Amino acid sequence: MRVVHVASEVTPWSQTGGLAEVVGALPAALARQGGDLEVAVMSPLYRMTRARVAERGAALEDTGVEVAVAFPAADLTARVQRLAGRPGGVDTLFLDCPVLYDRDALYGDAAGDYRDNALRFAFLARAAIAAAPRVLGGPPDLYHGHDWQAGLVPVYLQRTGAPAPSIMTVHNLAFQGLFDKQTLLQLGLDWSIFTLDRLEHHDRLSFLKGGLAGAAAVTTVSPTYAMEVLTPRFGEGLHGFLRYDVREVRGILNGIDAEAWDPARDRAIAARFSARDLAGKAACRAALASERGLAPRPDELLVGVISRLTEQKGVDLIADLVPELHGLGVRLVVLGAGEHALEERFRWLAERFQHHLSVTIGFDPALARRIVAGCDAVLMPSRFEPCGLTQMYAMRYGAVPVVNPVGGLRDSVADPGDERLADGEGTGFWMEEASAAGVRAALRRAASLHRGSPEGWRRLVEACMSRDLSWREPAARYLALYRELLAGGG
Repeated sequence: MRVVHVASEVTPWSQTGGLAEVVGALPAALARQGGDLEVAVMSPLYRMTRARVAERGAALEDTGVEVAVAFPAADLTARVQRLAGRPGGVDTLFLDCPVLYDRDALYGDAAGDYRDNALRFAFLARAAIAAAPRVLGGPPDLYHGHDWQAGLVPVYLQRTGAPAPSIMTVHNLAFQGLFDKQTLLQLGLDWSIFTLDRLEHHDRLSFLKGGLAGAAAVTTVSPTYAMEVLTPRFGEGLHGFLRYDVREVRGILNGIDAEAWDPARDRAIAARFSARDLAGKAACRAALASERGLAPRPDELLVGVISRLTEQKGVDLIADLVPELHGLGVRLVVLGAGEHALEERFRWLAERFQHHLSVTIGFDPALARRIVAGCDAVLMPSRFEPCGLTQMYAMRYGAVPVVNPVGGLRDSVADPGDERLADGEGTGFWMEEASAAGVRAALRRAASLHRGSPEGWRRLVEACMSRDLSWREPAARYLALYRELLAGGG
């Protein structure tokens, strides 16, 4: 069975968010499980990609395959480059088309999204379909597209009469790839598919909707999110379409790369530790507090926030509570970037409340590791969260999640109540609502258990670290879905 994943980003070669981490880890997990499974990933060759390949001492091999796609708007060609050595048993392939992808950023600049994004990612879909059989030595049995940037893969498969079925995975329904409807003609499509049950969304062209309509199967990145997207609150205007025009939406919870995120072997943190030996966790806590200019007492809760600074992530609720941190017995380390107003607000708060708050504006993966290794807890009051990976990294590193139980946060964090948490039966604290009061109450519970029952807190940390958060089970579920579709069950 030959499966091709099509995605706009893949770690460690290109990344703006969690999508890349999933595409970087899931195919390798599938390759480990499927004895007869050949897995490939097709993604653009960005300027960032070339730089990261060089930085890591990796190499690209020219496959000799060139694909040409004639759009009414432009005639485009790409050479297919392969990552040398097939790391993880995965064929990692890049479409080298400088006119589309050799830019400073993946999707846009300070002025906004690139104006030709529709063409850039329509080409990704068309070129992936054209190149895969030639590069891989035969036609793929199945294509697996990720988010709106791969949304036209099912559409073009149907238009070209290709026999392979396709899967679409929704990582975040809020991003739908919406363009002016006239763009349809520029991409070699026609008005016959600009309908309510295909690509039309409020008189605009939707890449994601087209992919969901044309795919043989649709998945989301957590079971709860699969149910939430069918509701007006979380469906982003597509809830009716998903409920009535898509046969089934399945939720498969993401995993994490348990080898890349292992505190017992991580040389990027101050000390190594495990669930059986937490001495290194205390050393990481002391190192982080010193680095960030904080001095928490042993009974104070050191809390990390690693997030985009947006209202979706609920960080405005965290900002509301900063003046109360002292009274709550909490010190806070914040890392993130996002909306300008929230960045400025956190900068001001960090100056005013410097004894209890450290803020770093930006994206710093090394600091993110030090935060999850050194903090007692991580705070994620997201108003919606399709899956979330930070809470999984945090649990792996013994930082207890404090979350709003939506989407994947509900599926990955268990809160059976304080007494059972102290007995090691759960893995974190749920907020009762997405509000400052909800955050306050959840932090108060966490701080109380941390302060009042060190042994109970230790059991809770051990429970977090002992949970299997790897890709083993999710990959098995995807593999079962692939086999179901190829057996005619799609």
